[in-house]
Amino acid sequence: MILITAATGQVGREAINGLIAAGAPVRALVRDPVRADMPVGVEVAQGSFEDDASLARAFDGVETMLLAGRDSPNAVEQHRRVLAHARRVGVRHIVKLSAIGASATSQVALMREHHEVDEDVLQGPAEWTLLKPHLYLQNLLRAADAVRHNGLLSAPMGHGGFPLVDTRDVGAAAASVLRDPAVHAGKSYRLTGPAAYGYDDVAAAMASVAGRDVTYEAVVPRDYEARLLAAGAPAWRAFDLAHIASAYAASDNTVSPDLPMLLGRKARSLPEFMEDHRALFGR
Repeated sequence: MILITAATGQVGREAINGLIAAGAPVRALVRDPVRADMPVGVEVAQGSFEDDASLARAFDGVETMLLAGRDSPNAVEQHRRVLAHARRVGVRHIVKLSAIGASATSQVALMREHHEVDEDVLQGPAEWTLLKPHLYLQNLLRAADAVRHNGLLSAPMGHGGFPLVDTRDVGAAAASVLRDPAVHAGKSYRLTGPAAYGYDDVAAAMASVAGRDVTYEAVVPRDYEARLLAAGAPAWRAFDLAHIASAYAASDNTVSPDLPMLLGRKARSLPEFMEDHRALFGR
């Protein structure tokens, strides 16, 4: 049995779709089975990272798992609780959704937390595979309203280039690893899109589907954080979102061949992604 945590998330759901299509046995850990609306063929386990009793039930008979979770100040504690259950039942292989930029010294809490949990996974005794995606293209969808109404893309990304990646591809890659985990044991994969884009490039791609000019406003992190706080974002999330560009060294922003290798095809590009979401940006 393959257990998928964070099964209603963008990556988890795509991983489930890929596994079901391949006829693999899948169990999805979800908080609300009705709202989760899992595909036919998925065994649904109601529970959460905070509920030990539900985790005990979810792990019954599990041999392989995708470990993913929500961003949270309690993320490390929650992931360790899940890992304790995995060790208790003798899970053989853990595929961990991490991130490019995960580091013990990052100023971004999300990256420090990913590093800490990664190190725990690497302690075994289960075999492991780390999936390390770059920034998700889906994050750009948050700008759709501002693009439609004001022709403005505001972001704290400076003028560097980032190989943004589609969560659909990351989920498909996870499914590929989960279907044949032994081949990927002890490996860490950097998952990027096919090219690095500056946010001026992103604005131009948005303009191509929005039917209007789109301007990139490069907001300094301090000011972007203040905007998020004023909009009601929690302080921990506001800081991480505002300073995320600092999490990546120059080497982190290079294109990796790992995703096409896992997929057996090219990764989706920024123009393809924008075309897929044309309706959200058009007036």
